[in-house]
Amino acid sequence: MPEILHAWALAPAAIGTCCLAADRGRVRVPELLASILMLVAMLDAALAHAVSNVVWATLLIGSAIALAALRSPRRRRTRAAVAAASAEVGMLVHTTVGMVAMAALQLSMLHSGTAAGAGHVHGAGRGLLDGLLIVGAIAYGVFSAVLAARAHTRLDRAQDVAMGASVCLMAAGLIL
Repeated sequence: MPEILHAWALAPAAIGTCCLAADRGRVRVPELLASILMLVAMLDAALAHAVSNVVWATLLIGSAIALAALRSPRRRRTRAAVAAASAEVGMLVHTTVGMVAMAALQLSMLHSGTAAGAGHVHGAGRGLLDGLLIVGAIAYGVFSAVLAARAHTRLDRAQDVAMGASVCLMAAGLIL
C-alpha cells in the first residue's frame, strides 16, 4: 500500500512541475529545475530504484540550499528590489521546504521495501521519527493551502496545492 501512495504522489508532483513550466509570465528556471529534480527522485524511488534514496536526499537538500542562496532577497542591493521580491519569498520558502520534506521522506522509505538500499531502524525511535515526519507533512500541507489561498494566479495556486498534496501522500505511506 505505501508503494501505491508513493506512485499516486507522482501525479500532483507532475502537475506542479507542469504549472511551473507553463508560467510564462515569470520565468523561474531554478524553481522549475528543483521541481524536476524532486519529480525524478520520486519516479526513481517509486519505479526504478537506480539511485539510492540517500543520494536523492543529499541532492534534494543540496539543491534546496543552493536555491535558497540563489533566490535570497538579501542578494538584491536596493530596498525596492527587496520589496518587489517579497511576493516571491513565500514560493521560495515553499519550494525549499518541500525539497527538504521530500528528502526526509526519501530517507524514511529506507526502512520499508519501497526503497533500494534498504536499511533498518528498530524500536520506538522509528515510530517517533515517522510521527514527526507525518506532523511535518501535515504542517507543510497547511502551509501549502495558506499559500494557495493567498496566491494571485491559478498556476501558483495549483503548484502550491500540488506540492502539498504530493508531500502528504508520501507521508501517508508511513501510516500504512
